[in-house]
Amino acid sequence: MRRPRWGVPASVAVLLLAGCVSHPVGPARTHGKYSGKASTTAESALSAVETARLSAQTGSRDHAFGPYLSVILGESEDAVTGVQGTFDSIQPPDEKADQLKQKLDDLLSTAADHLTNLRVAVRRGEIKGLEQLAAPLAGDAKDLQRFMDGLQ
Repeated sequence: MRRPRWGVPASVAVLLLAGCVSHPVGPARTHGKYSGKASTTAESALSAVETARLSAQTGSRDHAFGPYLSVILGESEDAVTGVQGTFDSIQPPDEKADQLKQKLDDLLSTAADHLTNLRVAVRRGEIKGLEQLAAPLAGDAKDLQRFMDGLQ
């Protein structure tokens, strides 16, 4: 059986496009473009933080199983560290952008640390106290939202 000639190149093109969509890394030649990338990064992190908060609340109320929570919290942690890595790979175009980068990097690092604490607790079977352990994520969410609001 012969494979169509377009099969391999088309599949490669799809993979390349998927990579571009999921990890939009590119130059930011102006502060405005860099600020836009910072906002998108913060928005993605905020979504992961809120997902983790909801999952912790659900788990603490015995409405979710440990393995499920472990996956959700692990993915939330990966999402934040992933967007942080992607954003950090973009060179700031000016000194004002350097400050923006540092501020967002601090917010993302703090949120990632809190998410790590949750993931570790779930994998240790400490599900009942998750909601309390997730309390710092509320501050992370507020800080990320304030950061985004400040960019507008």
